[in-house]
Amino acid sequence: MFEKKLQEAGRKSRQQLFILLMLIVILVLGGAVAFLGTRISLNQPSDPSGVQVETQNGASPSEMPSDQQPAHSKKQTKQPTQHAEPQGSKTPQNRTREEIVTALSRYEEDFEGTILSKGFNKWNGPVRDDLVVRKDKIITELANGETDSAFDNVNNLIADASTAIGEFEAAFEKAMVSARSAYEADDPIQATIQVERALEFKPDAISAKELQSDINNLPQILDLMEKARVARVENNLVEEQRLSSEILLLDPRRVLYQDRVVEIENLLRERQFEKVVSSGLSASQNEQLEKLQSAYEQANKLFPAREETENLASLLKELKRELSFRKFVKEGDTAIQRDNWNDALNSYQNAAALYPDNPDIQETISLSQKILQRSGDIRNFLKYPERLSTDSVREAAERAVSQADIYGSMSPSLAEDIDQLKTEIVRQNTEIEVLVLSDKLTNVSVRSVGKVGEVERYTIRLKPGQYIFEGRREGFRTKSVHITVSPEDSKLEVTVISDERL
Repeated sequence: MFEKKLQEAGRKSRQQLFILLMLIVILVLGGAVAFLGTRISLNQPSDPSGVQVETQNGASPSEMPSDQQPAHSKKQTKQPTQHAEPQGSKTPQNRTREEIVTALSRYEEDFEGTILSKGFNKWNGPVRDDLVVRKDKIITELANGETDSAFDNVNNLIADASTAIGEFEAAFEKAMVSARSAYEADDPIQATIQVERALEFKPDAISAKELQSDINNLPQILDLMEKARVARVENNLVEEQRLSSEILLLDPRRVLYQDRVVEIENLLRERQFEKVVSSGLSASQNEQLEKLQSAYEQANKLFPAREETENLASLLKELKRELSFRKFVKEGDTAIQRDNWNDALNSYQNAAALYPDNPDIQETISLSQKILQRSGDIRNFLKYPERLSTDSVREAAERAVSQADIYGSMSPSLAEDIDQLKTEIVRQNTEIEVLVLSDKLTNVSVRSVGKVGEVERYTIRLKPGQYIFEGRREGFRTKSVHITVSPEDSKLEVTVISDERL
């Protein structure tokens, strides 16, 4: 833009120079004509009109004193007209064209955009017009080669432009400060006036637009503030918190409402905590585990380090232990009623893990263990009843029966096993008649029992069990006969004859 103006100014300057030269020529020619005419008139004796000039007393002009002669009658020497010097004869300049161009470029880059803006013109149109005219003058001076004057003028232009823009910025900031002050004072009317003034200066200023948006929200904010005040008077904390939060959404800078929201949150938390603790204590007294669990979890979220929370935790733990203990005891009692002493023992041992010092539980555990032990002993004898015919085994079985009898009344299954073992002891020790048949030549004996002798028919009595009859005869092979005596047998026969020669 500057180069274009400079070219235009140069063209106008050349036109003006041409016109000036023409005027100089005309003036020179006119001066020459006038000079010649004067010389001719001086050489003539009388006035060109032929009339003799006289004074009042009849004297001629030549006879008058010199100071009384008419002006046109004096002999004059006309000075030559001062003509403009040709372009080549101008005063030498100290400043270069480049210095002026650089300064003008700085002016255009740093100041002209603001100066030519509508906002600047709105602020001070005369100052804007003055700066524009002065710049055009500098461009003309530069085009005419008057670089020294142009240099001084452009520096003055930059200084004045800087000052003007500073004052313009100050006016904008003053309007913004006034708008903010009015906004903070909750005065929407004055705030609107001031922010609109700021936007007249800088229509695209983001800060002004944002402030205008805040100011537009101010009536709504004031309405919410009044409602929040009423809610506070009514001690409606939830409603006051909601309204305060809406205010902060519209204007997050309202610190008082930020503090109030935090304060309300703390108050509501305290209220909720008190309610939860009370609910937890009631649940503990009524042994409502789920409610106590819920109360503790809520209290722990609100104030985990509070003494009340720790107390709820202790109550919850104790209630869980108590209810679990009762559950195990109930399961154990049910198992006893079903004569399932193994399950009963497991349940009571679980209960004892919760309350190790409970004497009733320890006593029941001991009883269960003894019944299970006696029942196991009895059943071990019943697994191999044939062994009961052995005196040592029979005696051990009889001792087991004696030790288990006391618990039979508590365990029907044990009592039944005891009766069965008693029966087996009798059965396995009842002797059965065995008729031994031989040839009176064979010497018959029963291994581990005794001799029968050389008989033809002989009856002996044996307890249930397995026996080996042996028959020996000189010159013959030994004869062995295996028999099993069962409690169900009433009488047995066995033939033992050694008749196989060696």
